[in-house]
Formats: sequence, structure tokens, C-alpha cells
Amino acid sequence: MSQKHATTLIKSLCAGGALCQARAVFDEMRDRDVVAWTAMLSGYASNGCHGDALDLFRGMLAAGVGPNEFTLSSVLTACRGGGTCAAGGCDPSSLHGVAVRRGVDRMPYVVNALIDAYASRREGVADARTLFDALGSARTDASWTSMIAGYARWRQEHVGLQLFRTMIQVGVELSPFTCSIALHACVSIANLRIGQQLHLLSLKKALSANLAVANALIHVYCNCAHLLDARRIFDEIPEKNSVTWNTLIAGYSQCNPLMALQLFRDMNLQQNCFTLTSITSSCAGVAALRLGKQVHGAVLRRNYGEDLQLSNALVDMYSKCGSIADAKRMFNRMGCKDKLSWTAMICGYGMNGYANEAIQLFSSMIHAGVCPDHVVFLALISACSHAGLVDEGWNFFRSMTTEYKIQPKKEVYGCVINLLARAGRLREAFDLINRMPFAPDESIWGALLGACKMHKNVELGRLVARRIIEVNPDGAKTYILLANIYAAGNKWGEYAVTRRLLRGIGNRKEAGISWIDVNDKMYSFNTADSSSCQVSLADEHSLWSLHFSSGCWSHGNHKDELLSSFLNDPTKCGHTLIPL
Repeated sequence: MSQKHATTLIKSLCAGGALCQARAVFDEMRDRDVVAWTAMLSGYASNGCHGDALDLFRGMLAAGVGPNEFTLSSVLTACRGGGTCAAGGCDPSSLHGVAVRRGVDRMPYVVNALIDAYASRREGVADARTLFDALGSARTDASWTSMIAGYARWRQEHVGLQLFRTMIQVGVELSPFTCSIALHACVSIANLRIGQQLHLLSLKKALSANLAVANALIHVYCNCAHLLDARRIFDEIPEKNSVTWNTLIAGYSQCNPLMALQLFRDMNLQQNCFTLTSITSSCAGVAALRLGKQVHGAVLRRNYGEDLQLSNALVDMYSKCGSIADAKRMFNRMGCKDKLSWTAMICGYGMNGYANEAIQLFSSMIHAGVCPDHVVFLALISACSHAGLVDEGWNFFRSMTTEYKIQPKKEVYGCVINLLARAGRLREAFDLINRMPFAPDESIWGALLGACKMHKNVELGRLVARRIIEVNPDGAKTYILLANIYAAGNKWGEYAVTRRLLRGIGNRKEAGISWIDVNDKMYSFNTADSSSCQVSLADEHSLWSLHFSSGCWSHGNHKDELLSSFLNDPTKCGHTLIPL
């Protein structure tokens, strides 16, 4: 076989993914020119075998074959993919030197590949920008896209979006890939306004029908909690892929777990690890233990049990569903654990009242060489608060700064204040608020106000309530707590004045929502002070709404019996099922 025919065959085999056969043909060639080496190297790079591509490039240099611009473009692609090649120097700067020596450093293929390779490393972004600026009017769409993607990758989203705007202003034709890169940068900074502007731009440029752009738009709206807009785009996509479904399911799992479960049931594609992770989080959000176990079964059937992120989600799900034994079993079976694994288990112990177990697991975590963060300490202090371990919780708080050099965030301060206040150490809690390095918000003062009610401290409660009203003068919860404090202290005159103020602001406490899992069906309901309540039911076929009068709930302790009889046979209570 001639050299030309062999090279053509290598290209054909690589294009079909048959790399082993292509390499066999390559190895049988007696005389290999730069085109043959480049064909094989490009085949490795385009199929994601970056290490093999770089090793082949090293062999090419050892054989004394000089690379051309196409060779360097391919090897830079492999370099960007994370491959390493110690001998032969395959980092972007050394390859840049090879390009200069070969006189191809100004070739468009090579320059764009160099920008992309430099921008793929945090320390190389400045070098990429130098090359980009030197291009001047010779910049192509690939140049702009590589530079914008580099900024977005290394947490410089604002710079990347500013560069994107410049690109539009100078009249560069916008491609779907560049548009999706800009949208993903918008996701990272959760900027809804910019996302909406990009949405309008995609409509103007007729790019919104592109699946990658549509998926990125869904991601933007989900990340900004605008699920109606995300669902509208989702419904308009004629042929959805797994990314489309997973993005919306993940968005719903954060804000509306019941809808995430419903969408999961409607999904007509094979679920992957990301899908199952999102739906596991939804099960945790509504404490759907039975459904969570079914998802766990699906994980095992699909051999996803070794996926770290999915395993962490299962530990979290079992913990939030109150099945701490299953959470512990899942945690112990994990062959590889990261910080999130330990954090999920410590939080699980804490939220289920196992403070001593949480403390012991924290010691094991430190012994394993895992450095804690503020979330771990938040879980530990919260566990100590609920268990009444005041001194232990206070010691954890102090160790954050003295031993682990972690600056406590506002949430940690709030937890410590709750710890002290629950134990009746109200003055210490008040002094800690005044010593915080940032201004206390309503939640911080609210934790102390609730403790003032618990310990019937009228004077401090009045002072704390005044501080909360300064922050939020229309908050009904503050007036209600203050009225209850006055009532507990037999201050009936002040109680009456506070209740009149409450009626004057025309506001009420937001009703809580509860979920119950009955016969593999999920129900949500509230006990709002109104003439009717609503229960949302998600079964395997549809989502329903059950309407009934508040009289059903007026029987006190018989409430659960009424709900069970209603769920078993709704016709006995005279209620109807209405599809949403």
C-alpha cells in the first residue's frame, strides 16, 4: 500500500472511531511523512485520546519529523484537553516556541489553537489575551469564542461578557456555540437581566431554535428561579435531548420538587447520572423516602453506584427523609469520599438529633485529612444547639478562627446565637450580635426574639423586636412573637396594642406547606387560615389538586384519620379530583 493510500485509510478509520485499526496501519508504514503523523495525531485528538496524541507527538519529534501548522493545531487541542507529555514539552508555552521556530506561529489555525490552549489554564489567560489582542482585525469567530470561554471558565464572567458585547459591536457574526458560551457565563453570575438580553439577541439572530442555545437559555432561567420562562422554552423545543430534560429537572428540584418528580416520570429518554442525582435531591426536598429508595434501585441497576456525586445525593436524601441508618450504610459503602460526602453525613446526624455521632464523625473526618469548611461547622453547631451541648458548640465556633483559620459567615453566627439563646444565655447572644463583623439581618434578630419568647424575657424581647422592625417594618411574624412575649409576661395592655398594630399592617404569616407519602403517592397541603385548603397529588400518571373545606380539618386530633380515609376513598367525603 502506498503512503498516500495508507494516510487516506488512517483518516477514514479515525473518522469512524476505529483508532486501534488506524494505529495498526500507521505502525506498518515504512516511511511516514508529516502528513501521516498528523493524520494519526489528529485522529487521537479528535476522539478525546489526548494522552495518546501527545505521546505520538513526542515520538514524532524523536523521529526527526518537523511538525507543520496542522500538526501543532492538533497537538494544541490535545494539550487543551488535559493530556501531559513530560518529555518533549507539550505545555502551551513550549508548543508556542516550536511554532515560532517552525515559522507557523502566525498561521490562523495555530494562533487560534494557542489562544484556546492558553485560556484552558488559569495561569495562561493573560498570555491568551496577549495573542488575541495581537491578532487585531484578523480575529475570527473561533478567536473570540476561545477567549470568552477562557474568561468564563476561570471565574471572570464579567470580563468575558464585556468581550462578548465588544464582539457584537464590531459586527462579528454570532454563532450558536459563542452564544451558548455567553449564556453559560451568565449562569455563573446568576444575572437575569443579562440573560434576558442574550435571549432577545438569540431571537434576533435566529439562534434560539438551536438546541445548544435553547438548553443554555433554560439553564439561565432555572438558575435565576424563573421556571415559567424555562418551561416555556422547554415546551417549544421539538426534539429534546438528555441535557434539555436534565436542566429543567435540576431547576425544578431546587424550587419545586413535586414538579421535578412529575417531569422525571414524563421523561422519554434514558436517565443518566445527572438525572438521577437531580431527582434524588427532589426526593430529599419532599422527604419521599419510598420513591428515593426506588431511585436508589435504579442507580444500582444502571451500575451508577460508584458515581461520587450521586452517592453523596443518596446520603443526603436518606438523611433528610429521617432514615439515618440507610444514610450511614450508604456512606460506609462509598469507596471514595470527598468533603461533600463527609459534610452530608455530618449534616444528616445533626438534623436527626445524633449530635454525639456528628461530633465523632467530624473527628474521623479530620483524622482522614479532610479539611472542614463553614458548612461542616454550621451542621455541627446546629446539632449541638438541638442537643443542648452549648459548650461543645461554642468550642467549635471558636476553633473555626483559631485552629482552622475559617472566617464564620452570617449563617454560622446565626446558629451560634440560636445555640446560646436556646440555653437561656440571652445576654451573651445579644452581645455576640453586637460584635459581629457585619450588620445583623432579620433572621439573626429573629432567632434571639424567639428565644426571648421561650424564656419570657419581655424587656430584651421589646428591644430585639424594635431592631427587627427597623429592618422590616411590615413583618407580621415579629409582631406576633412580640405579642406572645407580652402575653407570657402578663403584659396584656401591650399585648392588645401589638395585636392592633398587627391588624393595621394588613399582613399575615406565610402558611407552611407539608408533604405526606401515602401508598406510593405524594401529597402536599397547608393549613392556611382560609375557607379552603389545597392538596397537590403527584402519582405515576398525573398531578392532581384536591379541594375540600376547612371543616375537614376542624376535628383536631382526628385530622390524620380523616386524611387517610379521604385518600383511600375520596367519594365518601364528597370531594372530587380536578386535574391541574
